[in-house]
Amino acid sequence: MPELSGWSHVSFSVRDRDASVAFYTDVLGFKTLAVTDRPDWLQTIMVHATGMCVAFQQHTGNSGEAFDYAATGLDHFGFGVGSAEELAGWVERFEELGVAHSPVRETKLGPFVSFEDPDGIQLELFYSPLMARS
Repeated sequence: MPELSGWSHVSFSVRDRDASVAFYTDVLGFKTLAVTDRPDWLQTIMVHATGMCVAFQQHTGNSGEAFDYAATGLDHFGFGVGSAEELAGWVERFEELGVAHSPVRETKLGPFVSFEDPDGIQLELFYSPLMARS
């Protein structure tokens, strides 16, 4: 089977592209890489220092409904962190910025914290030593 080298990017359809860009910049440290504005959609592609890439599309056909994790499509999106200490550091950052979040939750694969972006898309910060690449 051919190899995958990692994930390239994730693209979110959002109600307010600029609000999403501000959140991912201010809270998670992403930087704008490219902006494309067309009559039918607005797009911003962002990159993180780790190389992770996210894109936000605001389509003119978006009716403005809130994200629904129970609908077909995305349930949530998880970002990896390198240690339980890093996860605790994120909790402190969220508290400093006033970002609502869950407590640290333990699973069989490791601890995580969940929070939501401006569209209500659930995001997680997850530390899993069992899923680390060797």
